[in-house]
Amino acid sequence: MKIIRNLALLTAASAAMQALYAWPAAAASSYAGTSGAQFLKLGAGSKAGAVAEAYTAAADDVYSGYYNPAGLTRMVSSEFAAQYVSYFQDMSYSFLAFAMPLDKRDGFSRHALGVSIYNLSASDLEARTEDTLLAAGLFDASESAYALSYAYRLNKGLGIGATMKYVRESIDTESAGAVAADAGVHYRPLADRPLDLGLTVRNMGSKLDFGDGSDPLPLGGVFGVSYSFLPGLRAECDLAQYRDTDMIVAGGAEYTHDLKHDMSGALRLGYTTHNKDVGGLKGIAAGAGLRYSRVYFDFAWVPFGDLGNTFRYTISARF
Repeated sequence: MKIIRNLALLTAASAAMQALYAWPAAAASSYAGTSGAQFLKLGAGSKAGAVAEAYTAAADDVYSGYYNPAGLTRMVSSEFAAQYVSYFQDMSYSFLAFAMPLDKRDGFSRHALGVSIYNLSASDLEARTEDTLLAAGLFDASESAYALSYAYRLNKGLGIGATMKYVRESIDTESAGAVAADAGVHYRPLADRPLDLGLTVRNMGSKLDFGDGSDPLPLGGVFGVSYSFLPGLRAECDLAQYRDTDMIVAGGAEYTHDLKHDMSGALRLGYTTHNKDVGGLKGIAAGAGLRYSRVYFDFAWVPFGDLGNTFRYTISARF
């Protein structure tokens, strides 16, 4: 476990250096459309989706491995989650994850491990070999990531974590793979104040090489703030920038309420400046959740403007 902890510290330090390099470069010129594996920005889970992905500082569950691996140490029980998203143009996005805290303390865990798989796929796409309305045939495409996360809690207020992942893209008969890493930090400045800060650097790694060209991964950094104003009411805000986007501002709020014994409900709302170039209804997000005992059902509605609406359905269980 000491070797893994040292690896996480090294990854976090490397992430800070990557962030200092990537953010000014992205601000200096536009790299829109120059990164591969865009599905790595789609998010995970209906809770985060309903607050417009503003989850970097609030992450404290199985989805921490995606948003901020340091948040895995905030878990006090193991958790499994499964998600299905129906996207526009007959695309589907699925996510499976399991996380397990180790060496449990008072309200946190010293160590935590997590695994996750996420996949975006589309079938029966029309292929064209020239500028014509006639299709030359049909093909399938898929993008997948297989991730392993580890988190370590230095003390009750400070945790670090890293996620290593293998990314694979397949288009018809062509395929390419890349190795990538995320690194995150969670910090609570005052133990008696419900203020959380999070920092994550995502998608550091090699390029996807299809033989006739290579595409870099969407390297980016995210800083998040989360604050609980009242019991059950929490607000979150994220500032994110990837190598191929302008600065993204996302914010959201969640209200949870106990309905009766062993049951509670949640309402969520969010807004993001991501996808601002798409026409129509965009930016907003909304959702709801229901908990019965240790089982959670969550839903999120995320419109993509003229491209259409997306609906996330998630079930998770703690044990």
